[in-house]
Amino acid sequence: MVDVSTQHKPELAHHIRQGMAWLSASAEGENTAALSYAAFELRLAVERLAVHYWAAVLDRKLEEHDLRDIESFKRVEHRIYQLAGHQRQIDAHFEFMRIVLGAMKIDMPLHAPKIGELSKYWHKCSELCHIAWPLSCSVREVRKTAFSALTEVAQSLSTQVAGLGWPVLKDAAFADLRSRFIAGEATADDVLAHVRRTGLWAQAEFADGTPPQFVGKPVLPDASEDNT
Repeated sequence: MVDVSTQHKPELAHHIRQGMAWLSASAEGENTAALSYAAFELRLAVERLAVHYWAAVLDRKLEEHDLRDIESFKRVEHRIYQLAGHQRQIDAHFEFMRIVLGAMKIDMPLHAPKIGELSKYWHKCSELCHIAWPLSCSVREVRKTAFSALTEVAQSLSTQVAGLGWPVLKDAAFADLRSRFIAGEATADDVLAHVRRTGLWAQAEFADGTPPQFVGKPVLPDASEDNT
């Protein structure tokens, strides 16, 4: 019996676990129907992660009209690029946040979302959700290639889910510094100087009602640092 849930769950890793269970049941691709189910679950996992990223950069409560956007992966992908910029800007945003986390001695994974990679994975999974796959899977090399591709998807998605998500900046001055860093107008040294000048601390908040907790080492404002 395949260890899959018979009910959908909202957590980010749910469809990844489902896909991995079907991959395990596929006997490395020999059980081809199991690969089809794995592909379907992993495609849902890609879409779920994309919606998670989109909701983070949207940075407001979802409204009824927003639900139309999540009906199409391409539409969600487009919305992310509209709000966050293209991949170079996304990578720079996450590099900026790694500098900030490093200043507070917070050693936690922070993986920049690869939106183009998600799109590639979505298409890979979709190929196994169409009739061409059942009609071609009698070829052993086709089965091996499909199993390898889906395993890569599952592992990559697991890594992304294990990260800290998509940090959103609320402070206007800090957000402006981030924008200048992305544009190449500020350096890592500029970011650290700003942190030392203003001070910085971090607090983790939990969706399950667990009380917030301070994390890392607070950076106290340095009176010797100024804007002159």
